[in-house]
Parts: sequence; C-alpha cells; structure tokens
Amino acid sequence: MIRLIDWTARTWTFDLPVGAFPAVVERVRGTPARAAALVDGVPEHALGARVDGAWSAKDHIGHLDDLHDLDDRRLTEFLDGARTLTAADMTNRRTHDANHADMPIAVILARLVAHRAELVARLDALTEADVAATAMHPRLQRPMRLVDWLQFVAEHDDHHLVRAREALRAARL
Repeated sequence: MIRLIDWTARTWTFDLPVGAFPAVVERVRGTPARAAALVDGVPEHALGARVDGAWSAKDHIGHLDDLHDLDDRRLTEFLDGARTLTAADMTNRRTHDANHADMPIAVILARLVAHRAELVARLDALTEADVAATAMHPRLQRPMRLVDWLQFVAEHDDHHLVRAREALRAARL
C-alpha cells in the first residue's frame, strides 16, 4: 500500500482556474457524507480506538469540524481584503482537548454537517471577484487565492478521511 504523505510535507501549486470553484465547493460540501459513509456500521469502540497513540477515526473526523472557526475566519479575511490569513494552530490543541474518541460519532457528524452547511452557504454566495481574492498563507508563506484556499481545505479533508480509514484498519487488527 502507498503511504500517505504527511500533511506538512505537501507542496502546492496554486493555479486552479476560478471556474473550478463550484467543483471544489462540491468536494467540501460532500465531506460530511463521505465521513458518515466511512463510519457507517462501525462500532463506537473501533471508531474511538487509538492504536499506538495515533488519533482515532473519531479524532480525525472531529478535527475537520474543529477547524470550522478557522475556515470561517479565513473566508472572512479573504472577503475583507486581509493581506495575511490567520495561522492555524499546528499543535492541534483543540482536537487534543476535545477528546473526540469518547464522544458518540453521531454527535461529531452532526456538528460537521451543521458547520459545513454554514460554510457552504457562504461559499455559494460568492462572485468570481470574491473567489479570485488573494492573501498570504502564513505557514506556506505564499499568496493564494480564495479558490486555492478552498482546494487546500478540500485536500485537508481528504487527508484526514484517509487517516480515519487507516485508524479503522489499525483498530480492527
């Protein structure tokens, strides 16, 4: 099996056409449904299992929701013409403190569904000019457009869904 590259080792080319924005919105909109399909029928104990200290499937899915406030803030920053986006907490303190592994998956998924609906409603209202707005990404130290940032969010979603699947495989061993 091919090993998934670490998130912080990823490199990026921000050249997505603005016209691809609706498809990227659709990816972000679909994350909660894909997360729900991933965990459907899996027992709570397996979903919350932390093998060798790694995050559980619940942790990975909860992490995506933990980033809602950052995503909302960054979207506002793009639309307000900020020069630099708010930096993410690379320690993931919010996810570590949330103890998602002990929370029912239904609660985690419901929060993700609700928060993604809020974000997507905002995204659906954007114009081409909004989507082309540019700001500096603080960790990457590169300018990105709003369309690029949303692709970054979608890729991050996919990264953690893969990690959640890996956590489930490890928990079933």
